[in-house]
Amino acid sequence: MKNRLPFIFALAAALLLGWFAARHADRARDAQAQELQSLVTTTQKELVGHTSYTAYLTTGKQTLGGQAKLLTATVTREEGLTQTITRAFLPHLNSTGSVAMWYVAEYSFGYDLRPDQFDLRATPSGIEVRVKRPALVATPAVSKLTYKVLEGGVFVDEKAAVIKLYEEAAGRAARQGAAMAAAPEVVALCEQKLLAFLYGFIEKQPGVKVVPRITIVYR
Repeated sequence: MKNRLPFIFALAAALLLGWFAARHADRARDAQAQELQSLVTTTQKELVGHTSYTAYLTTGKQTLGGQAKLLTATVTREEGLTQTITRAFLPHLNSTGSVAMWYVAEYSFGYDLRPDQFDLRATPSGIEVRVKRPALVATPAVSKLTYKVLEGGVFVDEKAAVIKLYEEAAGRAARQGAAMAAAPEVVALCEQKLLAFLYGFIEKQPGVKVVPRITIVYR
């Protein structure tokens, strides 16, 4: 019996160590499981925060259409030209001459945001705005017109002459504005206005934690 005691003690010690090792392994597995569950929960919340913006695209489109007038990009320029004046241009002129005139023209550019003219789409990389290129959205406003007769005739009816010069300046500004709509700096200004509105709208919606990249795609 005495000879078997060391063996029994060794066996008991081995069993005890094995039990402790098993308990430690169970605790480690439980900790890993809890950590994994926490990671999954956090990931799910982040995914919801990343993707919940798609629920607001329809609302965003409706809101965007209603804000079209507020999203126009305004460009103000001082302009001038020399105009040859004849009696065909101004009947009250006593002879042919030339006039230099200067004025301030205010141009308004923007997108056609009627519901059937643009769309918001979710893509794997974010959000796309499909829309036509910017255009002149209002008749340019001409103000502060001044003029100087350079040579030739004298205005017999100055009031009528100024009205006619304003009409000429307005027509020129309209033609100028149509060409300016395609200028890179004007397009960039319109894009900045549109994107700022969309980013601001989406990030304020409940549940949205991250606003993805928004790109403008021209039709």
